[in-house]
Amino acid sequence: MTNEIQKQDKITTSAIEQALVSGNLQALTSEQRVSFYKQTCDSLGLNPLTKPFGYIQLNGKLTLYALKDCTEQLRGIHGVSVTNLEAKVMDDLYVVIATGKDKNGKTDAATGAVCIKSLSGEAKANAMMKAETKAKRRL
Repeated sequence: MTNEIQKQDKITTSAIEQALVSGNLQALTSEQRVSFYKQTCDSLGLNPLTKPFGYIQLNGKLTLYALKDCTEQLRGIHGVSVTNLEAKVMDDLYVVIATGKDKNGKTDAATGAVCIKSLSGEAKANAMMKAETKAKRRL
């Protein structure tokens, strides 16, 4: 019985280490994911009840993905405002560069890009808005 508990503790420790180091939450139990989610929110000053993060499979890893509510809360906490958006078409890509500054005057820029090859009408418009959203979230 003691060996079984030690084995479970080792698996749990290994899973938690993997989540912390690689960002892969796949090996965590549901309870551990909830705890990780809440602790991540707490560390950033976010309200977990507003669902600031979603889960996404990315490059074979289950990871947290910042949703709109996350970026809006972080912008408010850090006083970040978008000061400029610049859009351009490069080959088959629609690229948006968002520039902004925080309450201390620090400036930064971030890029969002989407492929618009063979898109038209509403699908193209949605892709262009997605590029803007990507840029703003990264900022």
